[in-house]
Order: sequence, then C-alpha cells, then structure tokens
Amino acid sequence: MSVKLSLSINEEVATQIKSYAEKHNTSVSKIAEEQFIKLTQHNKSARKTFTQKYAGTMHTPIADIDEARDEYLKGEYGV
Repeated sequence: MSVKLSLSINEEVATQIKSYAEKHNTSVSKIAEEQFIKLTQHNKSARKTFTQKYAGTMHTPIADIDEARDEYLKGEYGV
C-alpha cells in the first residue's frame, strides 16, 4: 500500500534528482523509498546484539577445543 508523503527540498537538488531518476528509468518516489528503507534497516542492524549479528557465522565447528588449542600452541611455539 502506498501513501503520499510531502517533502520540501532545495530546488537545485529537486532538479538534480529528477534528472537522475529520468536517466535511470525510475521515479523520485522510488529513489526516496529505497533510501528510507536503507536508513531504517541500517538502524535496525545497529541495534542487534553481538549474538544476533554474528550467530551462525562460524563455518567450521571445533569438536574438541582443547585439542585445537594444543595443536595451535605446538605449531606456534613448539610446545
């Protein structure tokens, strides 16, 4: 569902955005909507907790963390 929204912007900016929209075969409304979506989604992602942001990003689960640590130490320090 679309709703009307009135905006007031600088006349020079309005001319530039209309020209841009015409060259890119889109509308000023579509450009504005896309930018508003980006702004609001960015704010949502900024509010995510660390766990929400990075959950599921570890691709290779470590079955035995102690063994992995020992292997690392042997390789790094010869321990």
